Amino acid sequence: MNWRLVLGIVLTAAAIAIGASLWRQNAMDLPLEAGRSDYTLHDFELVSLDAQGNESFTLRAPKLTRDPDVRTLSVTTPVFIIPPRAGSADTPWTVDSKTAWVSAKGDEIRLRGDVHALSTKSGGQPVRMDTQELDVFPNANRATSKVAVSVKQPGLILNGHGMDAKLDDRVVQLRNFKARYEKSP
Repeated sequence: MNWRLVLGIVLTAAAIAIGASLWRQNAMDLPLEAGRSDYTLHDFELVSLDAQGNESFTLRAPKLTRDPDVRTLSVTTPVFIIPPRAGSADTPWTVDSKTAWVSAKGDEIRLRGDVHALSTKSGGQPVRMDTQELDVFPNANRATSKVAVSVKQPGLILNGHGMDAKLDDRVVQLRNFKARYEKSP
């Protein structure tokens, strides 16, 4: 048998094996969501602006994918920083969770799994909210939840089911709540 023929057969078999391997690897890299993402970001910081060009929120996370059909974002372990309104002495709200979904216009954020929100009033009083689901509307500086929520301030713990919060004013309305007062040290 001719050595060139044997070498040709071996090289053809190797090319087919490599092509099949690459094809399988590409198929495994596809996201498990219904559609493909058109891009993925890793270890990033993103600043979203509102229609007037003011900062709406800043997002830091290890992974973000974008759905090209509806232009929404899916985020893994995000940290959102929502700035106070201009002229306020309050600190921004820092909100983190296990996952998040951001609407195409960036006007709605759905945070899911171990959601924690923290801010400090101009007088130095921290406010913390803990829940499993939080919907944030950064342009309206509003947050809502339909599940159990805990709001903590020095000396006061509020636990309720369902919440509507005005983030700028630090006004939180809880439904079906219980309050517990604690002595400040």
